[in-house]
Amino acid sequence: MEECGMDGLSAPENLKKTIDDLQARVSRYELSDQKMRSIQHKLDTQIERFTMIHTYTQLAFHATHPDELSAIIAEGIADIFQLEVGAVLMLNHAEDCFTLTGSFNLDTPGLIIPLPEEWAQKQKIKGRIKHSILLESPVAKGSPWAALGLVHAVYVPVIGNERTSKGIILGGISERGQKLYDFQPKEILSSFMVYSQQMNGIYNNFSAMARVKEANSAKTVFLANLSHEMRTPMNAIVGMTQICRKSDAGGKLRREINQIEISSRHLLGLINDVLDISKIEGGKLVLNREAFCLREIVDNLFVSLKPAAENKSQDIVINCALKSSNFIGDPMRLSQVLLNLLSNAIKFTRESGWIDLTIEELSRDSKKTLIKFSVRDNGIGIPPEFMPRLFSPFEQADGSIVRKYGGTGLGLAISQRIVEHMGGVIHVESEVDKGTHFYFSLWLDDDDNACAGKSGGKILEVPDLSGKTMLVVDDVDVNREIIILLLEQTGISIESAQNGKIALDMVEKSAAGHYDIILMDIQMPVMDGYTATQKIRDLDRPDVKELPILAMTANAFKEDIDRALEAGMNGHMSKPVDENILLSMCRDRLKKT
Repeated sequence: MEECGMDGLSAPENLKKTIDDLQARVSRYELSDQKMRSIQHKLDTQIERFTMIHTYTQLAFHATHPDELSAIIAEGIADIFQLEVGAVLMLNHAEDCFTLTGSFNLDTPGLIIPLPEEWAQKQKIKGRIKHSILLESPVAKGSPWAALGLVHAVYVPVIGNERTSKGIILGGISERGQKLYDFQPKEILSSFMVYSQQMNGIYNNFSAMARVKEANSAKTVFLANLSHEMRTPMNAIVGMTQICRKSDAGGKLRREINQIEISSRHLLGLINDVLDISKIEGGKLVLNREAFCLREIVDNLFVSLKPAAENKSQDIVINCALKSSNFIGDPMRLSQVLLNLLSNAIKFTRESGWIDLTIEELSRDSKKTLIKFSVRDNGIGIPPEFMPRLFSPFEQADGSIVRKYGGTGLGLAISQRIVEHMGGVIHVESEVDKGTHFYFSLWLDDDDNACAGKSGGKILEVPDLSGKTMLVVDDVDVNREIIILLLEQTGISIESAQNGKIALDMVEKSAAGHYDIILMDIQMPVMDGYTATQKIRDLDRPDVKELPILAMTANAFKEDIDRALEAGMNGHMSKPVDENILLSMCRDRLKKT
């Protein structure tokens, strides 16, 4: 007789029940484990996709051309979502067709695909739209994706800031690829949307940056043309003033000539300020690095500023206590900063006041010297409430400053930016009606003999250039006349040409060695100065290979100087032409043997 348990079941029955229960539990566990593995697989797949999205996002960020960006987006679609085809298609201006701008596994770059109106309205491709992922599986009747051979497609509109469609980011599978690619749209839709939105943002930022670069390029061209157009008449004013100053004019006329020179140089300073602040704000300020003599800079400043100071019966005192004046840096920009600070001191100091420039050595190591530059005056001072805005562009203490003293309010902003680029900061201390003190310190690299043979800022002794022949090339008659008059006392023989083509013909027809130097304008009709210089250098004559050709131009930006040198010129002289610089360049290039 079988023994029964408390539940009325025999032992074999209890055993069977236990086994069935265990099997049911194992089945439930296996099902749960299978679900967990499926969830884990989906999580791993999503993590892998988002990792790859991050990778392609970084690649897209570093794209340098729209076609490169489109190609990266298209490749990412195929790689991340395991699709046969990836593509970027942009709408044309008429919004009646797509242009294939980037693709993966499509051999039809630049393909134009008509956009059916009925399909576009149904899919809400046109007009103001929101980001939405669209799926055609299979491809809808009349769909443009049929032109790409696709039977399955998933895509997201590229949307501009005005919320209108600019194009499509597309992924798909063709009929021949169905056996090779497992198209499971539900599993990729969410991450495909994330990827497309990422790329949409990058594409729009890229387009915006392209427009900014285009605008900056247009701005650069505009500034170069503006510089040329403003400097050209200034060349006539400054040049003729220099010539008149050398005449035997009486006291009253001489004072009037001096006033013209002061005013013209002030106007030139304003022109330079406007052009400089545009370059600085556009990130185009580049410092040169060359050997220079600091003593010469100071002496030149004194000569330049003396007429303005004498006009107000002011004393300029210069204290330059340096063991050496030989340094390496950007002498033009350093001179510009000091000139601005000293000019402001003269402008804002009353008649019979004083201005003091002190240059002192603070520290020195084996290759560098720390120099402090200080400009003091006993002028009108700066109100305390204005001090925080002192170095902001276009700012001045109040409207009366502009009316009484003039200026653009750019000089200090430019000076501060230049000094910052050099590794320093301009500081200021001031008290109303008692004066102002500007100062800054710079580390300057030492040089051995930058001051050797410098003129010390005085008007150069007129060099003897008799027996030499110069060709002056300029399309403006008065510019050629100024050079002839400024060099009249040197004894040099001067011929002239109205454009580069005439100059080329004159050199080509001249005897070998006839011309000793050429002053070449840049912007001229028929043939510009760059082209003329290159063609002269290309002549099959040994003498023209070493013939000094100097740019004499109102194109005064650094890129203009670099381009002149690349064209084969030996130097650059900006307009308005400075007599000292002209004599110095001619003397150095035409040294008697």
